[in-house]
Amino acid sequence: MANDVKIEITAQDKTKKAVSSVNKGFSALKRSALGVTSAIASALAAVSGVSSFKSIDALAKTADKLGLATEALISLRHAADQTGVGANTLDMALQPMTRRIAEAAQGTGEAKDALRELGLGARALASMSPDEAFKEIAGAMKEVDSQSDKVRLAFKLFDSEGVNLVNPLALGKSGLNEMASEADSLGMTLSRIDAHKIEEAG
Repeated sequence: MANDVKIEITAQDKTKKAVSSVNKGFSALKRSALGVTSAIASALAAVSGVSSFKSIDALAKTADKLGLATEALISLRHAADQTGVGANTLDMALQPMTRRIAEAAQGTGEAKDALRELGLGARALASMSPDEAFKEIAGAMKEVDSQSDKVRLAFKLFDSEGVNLVNPLALGKSGLNEMASEADSLGMTLSRIDAHKIEEAG
């Protein structure tokens, strides 16, 4: 009888140790996953001003709201930053741009004549993602000689934030593509899938 009790206690001890080992393994795995996402967040903080899980969540939600990929938004923000324009200014300008392009595609709105003057098709732009439409506009704006005309057209396309975007628009389509490649090479870009993982970890 004593031997039976001893065997039962020993079995229980082994079971507890096994469960404890499994739990420790899961805890270590979880810490590892969090460590990776924290490392990503820290890297982004160093190169693109994304300083926390909350900032990454805001970035992802802004990209979703504007209808473009997180990588594209980060790339445009990088171009804006390199030309002295804040991320918030860029984000605010993309909203009226998207709306005004849609209106122009219907033959109405303030951007209609501006796009015609730039030689751009409103319907073609409306079918693009906002970042691609922005690049097309930048390419056309680069051909405008008069600075005052650039400001006037930018105001028609981007509302009151337009004057602030004259510098990043001056990069032209090729310049913006170069900025996108630079952002990617610096490890600044973040996919929506990765952003979602970081949101969950946060």
